[in-house]
Amino acid sequence: MKINKKLAPIPLFVSLALTGCIEVDDDSNDGVVDALNQQNAVLTEQNNLLAEQIENNQTSVTLAGAVVDTRTDIPLVGLNVAVYQGNTVIAEGVTSENGGFNLEGLPASADLTVVVSSTDESYLERAFFITTGPVSAGEGYDDIGIIGVSAPVEVTFSVTDAESGEAISGLSFVGFSYSGSSTSSVFDFAHESEFNDETQTYQITLPRDLNVTLRANIDIDSDGEADFDFTNNGNVNISGDTLFIYDASEFTEEEISLSQYEGEAAEEKTVVISLIDNMGEPIAGAEFMMDMFDETYISEYDEESGSYELVIPFDGGISFEMSSFQVGDITYSTGSVNLSRSTRYATGETSINVNTSGFESNNYYTVADSEVINLVLVPTEVEPLATVEVITTNINPSSFAYSVYYSEAVDIELDEVSLTYDQVSIVRGNESADDSVPNGYTYILSEEANVELSQSVGLSGVKHTFTPATELLTNTNYRFAVGEVSPISGGVSANVYGDDYSFTTPTDETAEFDINALKLDNSNFYSNGSVIVSENTAGVSNSANNYGNSVSILLPTSVESLNYLIINFESYTEYGNQYAFVNSYELVRDENIFMQRMLAINVAQNESISNQSGISYLRGSTVADGEYIYRDSTGLYLEDNTAESPVSVTFSYEYQTKAGENASGKLTLPIL
Repeated sequence: MKINKKLAPIPLFVSLALTGCIEVDDDSNDGVVDALNQQNAVLTEQNNLLAEQIENNQTSVTLAGAVVDTRTDIPLVGLNVAVYQGNTVIAEGVTSENGGFNLEGLPASADLTVVVSSTDESYLERAFFITTGPVSAGEGYDDIGIIGVSAPVEVTFSVTDAESGEAISGLSFVGFSYSGSSTSSVFDFAHESEFNDETQTYQITLPRDLNVTLRANIDIDSDGEADFDFTNNGNVNISGDTLFIYDASEFTEEEISLSQYEGEAAEEKTVVISLIDNMGEPIAGAEFMMDMFDETYISEYDEESGSYELVIPFDGGISFEMSSFQVGDITYSTGSVNLSRSTRYATGETSINVNTSGFESNNYYTVADSEVINLVLVPTEVEPLATVEVITTNINPSSFAYSVYYSEAVDIELDEVSLTYDQVSIVRGNESADDSVPNGYTYILSEEANVELSQSVGLSGVKHTFTPATELLTNTNYRFAVGEVSPISGGVSANVYGDDYSFTTPTDETAEFDINALKLDNSNFYSNGSVIVSENTAGVSNSANNYGNSVSILLPTSVESLNYLIINFESYTEYGNQYAFVNSYELVRDENIFMQRMLAINVAQNESISNQSGISYLRGSTVADGEYIYRDSTGLYLEDNTAESPVSVTFSYEYQTKAGENASGKLTLPIL
């Protein structure tokens, strides 16, 4: 195979070094001459070393592959394979008996074009855009695998104007059959059409067995729009100003017929609109409007009939709008109406389809196609859009006073502002004959509770501050909601987006944590062998049995005052025997509690619980009814501790409060 190699460019500093010897004139001082000669000798040695380094660092790639017939997958012998870098051929060869080729000395990490062709033109030239891999030293090897080429096929077709029947010339059809990511040289391998003036047809040579899409610009008059709208040919399509022929090598239709949509002549129609409320009373004050043909058409209101009249040009389909408007304290939303003509092909009869949006009335129906179209519309009531906006908000972290800054001075009635939270309560079936809770049931309810507020105004009405009149609960979600805001300037009074605020109060860091408040409870409805709640609220005995159950660590809410808490279990006793149980629990870390917050509820096992609050709850334990606790499972499964059968667990602990106080020790606690 013939190989073309190019010398790599020599770096500038090397070039300087290789030409850096100093000429010495012998009529000068002998000492200077000797010094310069010595310096030249050093430079020569450096030059030789650099030249050797350059020679040793040269890298190249051998490119391998095999060429086959795309239709039959048969290897092709004797096809030319040329490799281009830019416009220069840097290697070429001929495929062997198995269709293979090997081209040596190619640059590494280079964008190259592999072109396969045949001297007898039995196969159409095809380009493959590749990038060789990186090579750190020496010769690399890239196998691009099997690549396919196709025999040519001549495709001939005409393009005609459906209206005149005349041929359309002046089009240029272009297609591509290359493989890989295209480069700037892709147009060197494009398939382009020629127009035959004698036959008035387009002719193009394409690869017979490759899928090529042809495209041509049909904006013949260069006005920025396609001169034709559609074609009836199956695999021909128009998109924008471009005509596409799909699977062009198999295009056998011979003729492409192009057409333009015939614009329907506009006729005048009168749309009479009865705009009524939910009681059937007419509503005045609206305006219906349509823009068409650079003109604006606006409705007129007839006081006597209580209807709107809109006279418009109708070309088979139109749309008009109703702007939002206000009548008294009621605001109505915008709405749109679309009218389109449809034809029943069996009879040729036409009708008008009515499609509306933004109205409470029927949004799709059909009316007669007549000069006067009558419509009945019911507008949609909406909250008015305020003319004032929120600039910023903030909340005082100690007093929880909430301040809102508006874009202009406003009035806000205090009863328009609320501060609420979800208050959880427990209601039992036997507590009262007046509630709706049946016996045998306990409801966990959540209702919105209000906090009394005080109000202050600053910055001449721009700033409004709302302060809780009572102390807020710790670790509780609260919500400030501001209702209607009235601009002092006389703008629209309405709810303003962005002046509501939600927050969670912090935990009680002043609470004193006592490690002795920790409980190990198996929540089996018993404690020390005795049932905690004897019967349910229907008077039926507790159905629980005094069996072993999963043991949990229970901690009071004062654990929220800790920075960290670690429990290390060592052993447990049961049936007079001690067993090793080594396990560690990091319950609090960096003030984050890794336990489940729950509400304790004391009920019998056969009590039906209706949890309508969404809060997690714990029953069957020794925690006081209605108390919030933190729970984590230990993995132990034990019975209650009793005098006859002691059951206990021994563990060590270490914790630090948020105030920085440390404590550690060891405890042995019974299973409750």
